[in-house]
Amino acid sequence: MVQATTKQRIVDVAIELFNDQGTPAVSTNHIAEAAGISPGNLYYHFRNKEEIILAAYERALEAYDAVWEQAGAAPPAPGAMLGLLEGTFAAQWRFRFLQRELAWLVQRDEAMRTRYRDVQTRRLAFYRSLIDAWIAAGIAEPLPPERLDDLVLASWVVGDQWLAYLQAMGLAADEAQVRRGARLILEVFRPHLAEGVAERIDARA
Repeated sequence: MVQATTKQRIVDVAIELFNDQGTPAVSTNHIAEAAGISPGNLYYHFRNKEEIILAAYERALEAYDAVWEQAGAAPPAPGAMLGLLEGTFAAQWRFRFLQRELAWLVQRDEAMRTRYRDVQTRRLAFYRSLIDAWIAAGIAEPLPPERLDDLVLASWVVGDQWLAYLQAMGLAADEAQVRRGARLILEVFRPHLAEGVAERIDARA
């Protein structure tokens, strides 16, 4: 196994601390101590906590990209739809601090805000292309363009904000709730799925 570099270890440790305690409660000194390095060593790799958060976000994007690339390469099928949802929510669980605190993080850091908006725009367009492929394959029913845009956005917002909702309500954001998030998106799609597709997905969920 390849040993992680100090920079990688800093990000690994930071993600664990951010997940457990939230980014506001974690300082660079906390991260350095947990990583077993001096604060000076940490600052050699990152100028501040914001750069560490952005690096953690890039790590999360790599996990999301792996899931979405697999979904894009797979033939359109109910199982592929379920796999995309479950894979996305599993990645959200691994980087759950981002889901809980994203609005705050984006507001306070310009670099994070710019990167987030660019990624969201591109990923939403790719998500739309996947749904177009599902419609063409007969998995989902055709809709007028404006209604389809609304369906895409509604399901996207549910997925993007689910863990933040749990946090705001004081509910446990555990793996069971992550799977529930996938089911909620399926409920958004259910009225628009072709006959028999929902039942096939339910059998796998």
